[in-house]
Amino acid sequence: MKLSKLYCNKDNFKSIEFNLEGLNVIYAEVKTEVNEKKNSHDLGKTKLAEIIDFLLLKSIDKHHFLLKIREAEQSIFYDYVFYLELQLISGQFLTIKRNVATNTKISFSLSEERTTDFSPPKNWDYRDIAFKKSKKILSEYLKMDFFFNKEYDYRKSISYSLRTQDDFKDVYKLNKFTGGKDIDWKPFMFDLLGFNGDLLKLKYENDLKIDNINQFIDGLKNEFSVKVEERDEIVAEKSIVENEHKEIESQIDKFNFYQQDKELINQGIEKIEKEIGTLNSISYRINKELEKLKGSIKNKFSFDVEKVKKVFEETQIYFPDQLTSDYNKLLEFNNKLTTERNKLLKETITAKQKELDQINKELIKLNKEREDLLSNLSDSDTFTKFKYFQKELVKVEGRLLSFNDKLDTIDKIIKKEDEIESYRIDIKETIDKIRKIHQTTDKNVKYSNIRALFTQYYKRILDENAVLSWSINTNNNVDFIPPKVKSKLDSKKDTAKDEGNTYMKLLCVAFDLAILTTYNYESYFRFVYHDDVLSQQDNGIKIRLLELINELNARFNLQYIMSVIKSDLPTDQEDRPIEFTEEEIILKLHDKDQTGTLFGFEF
Repeated sequence: MKLSKLYCNKDNFKSIEFNLEGLNVIYAEVKTEVNEKKNSHDLGKTKLAEIIDFLLLKSIDKHHFLLKIREAEQSIFYDYVFYLELQLISGQFLTIKRNVATNTKISFSLSEERTTDFSPPKNWDYRDIAFKKSKKILSEYLKMDFFFNKEYDYRKSISYSLRTQDDFKDVYKLNKFTGGKDIDWKPFMFDLLGFNGDLLKLKYENDLKIDNINQFIDGLKNEFSVKVEERDEIVAEKSIVENEHKEIESQIDKFNFYQQDKELINQGIEKIEKEIGTLNSISYRINKELEKLKGSIKNKFSFDVEKVKKVFEETQIYFPDQLTSDYNKLLEFNNKLTTERNKLLKETITAKQKELDQINKELIKLNKEREDLLSNLSDSDTFTKFKYFQKELVKVEGRLLSFNDKLDTIDKIIKKEDEIESYRIDIKETIDKIRKIHQTTDKNVKYSNIRALFTQYYKRILDENAVLSWSINTNNNVDFIPPKVKSKLDSKKDTAKDEGNTYMKLLCVAFDLAILTTYNYESYFRFVYHDDVLSQQDNGIKIRLLELINELNARFNLQYIMSVIKSDLPTDQEDRPIEFTEEEIILKLHDKDQTGTLFGFEF
C-alpha cells in the first residue's frame, strides 16, 4: 500500500500528490532565527503525518489538534473534510473520506485509475460507515498478509511507517505504546520479527491471571486473617471447641425443669387464667345488671291532675269531679307500687354489689397467684443456669462458625493456588518454547533477514556495525535490546553512538527500511514517512542515507517520504547544497508568512 493523494475541501490546505515511486520530499525553507517564536515545527511537517494517520482511521479524542484548537466553543477545523487516496497492492486506488465534525463516519470509494485532480469521487462504495466497521472494511481493502488471522490489524504497525520525532526515541517501542503494558506491543513485535507472538501473549495473559488470583488470595487472607499453613492447627482448635459444644449440650439436656415448668404452665397458669376469664365474664354481666337496676330506681310515676283539668277546660270539655277522685286514687296506688318496687330493686342491687365485690377480691387473688407463678418461672435458679448455658452455647457456636469460615477460606485459597500451579505449568511450557526459539534464532529466516538488512543498512549510512538482538529477562519475558553499535564486529566495547538522539534516529530508519524490504515480497506497507531525518547529521551521513534510500526505492519499489529543512541539505565537495528535483518535492513550506504553512494559517 502506498499514498497517492491527500487533499481537503478547503482551498487554504495544501493538497499533495505523492510520487508512487521514488523519493517524496516535504521541503521547508526556514529563515527565522532559532530563538524567535517561529520554527520549523510550526509549518505543518508533523501535522501532515497526523492528518495521514487520521485518514488511516486513527481514533482521536479532544486532545487531537483537529478537535483541541477551538474558537467560539467549536473546533476551528469543524467544517474540514479530508480525503486520502491510496494505491492498493492490487493496483487499484482507494479514496478515504473523513470529516472532522463527524469523524466516526467514514466513506470509501474504489477506482481502477488514479484520479487526475483533487476532486472527491462522485460515487462512494461505502458512505458514512461507523468507525469500527470502517476499520474492518479498510483492512479488507488493504489485504495485508501479515495481519491475516491476527487479533490486531494494520493500525498496530502503521507508526513504523509514520515516524514523527516522538517515535525516534526507541527502535521497537513507539510513542503510542509508552505508558502501556508490554502485552500491548511485545507480542506484535515478536510477530513482526518473524516469531510466534501468540507465545508471548499467552505468557503475559497467564502472568496476569496469576496476578489477579494472588490479589484475590491476599484479599481473603486479610479479610479472614488466615494462613494456609495453619489449616491443621485450626482443625485442632475447632475439635476442642466442638467438644465444648457437646459438653454444654449435655448440661442442658440434664435439666428437668423444662417439663416441670411446662406442667406448671399447663396446670397452674392456664387454670388460673381460665378462672380469671370466667370471673371477668361474671363481673361484666353483674355490672351490666347493676346499671339497669340503678336506672330503674330513678323511674318514678308522675301524674298531675290539675294539668289534665286545664286541658279539658281549654277544649271546653267537662271534667267530672268523680274522675278527679279516681285519678287521685290511681296516683296514690302507683306511688305505693313504685315504693315497694324500688325497695326490692335496692335489695337486689345490694346483693349484686356484694357478689361483685367478692368476684373482684377473687380476681385480685388470682392475678397475684399468676404473677407469683410467672415470677417463679423467670427467676428460679434452674432457669438462670439454663440461660447461662444457652449463652455459652451461642458463643461456642459462633466460634465454630468462625473456624468453619476460616477453613472454607483456606480451602478456597488452596483451590486458587492449584489454579496458579496449573497456569505456572502452562507458563513453564511457554517459556521452554520461547527459550528454544531464542536458542535457534539463526534458524528463523525472516528474523535473520531483518537483522542482516538492518546491519547492512546501518553500515551503509554510518560505516558502523549495529546488531539487533533480543533476550529473556529474569521474569522470563522477552526484552528487545536496544541495537548495539560496534566499531568492529569482534570488538567487545560498544560505542556511545547508539545512546545519542541523532544516532537513535538512524537506528530507527535502518530498522524501518529492513522491515519494509523484508516484507516487500508480500502484501504490506510500501511507504514510510520519516520526519526531519537529516537534521543534525554529518554531511557524509546525509549523502549516504539519500543514496541508500534511492537505491532501495528503485530496487524494492518503495515510497520514501521525508521532511527536510533547506538548511539541513547535504553539500557537495564545493560546499554547495545538493538540491532535490522538482518532481521529488511534493510539498513546499516556508515561514515567510502564514501562507507557507500546511493549512495556510497559524494555530
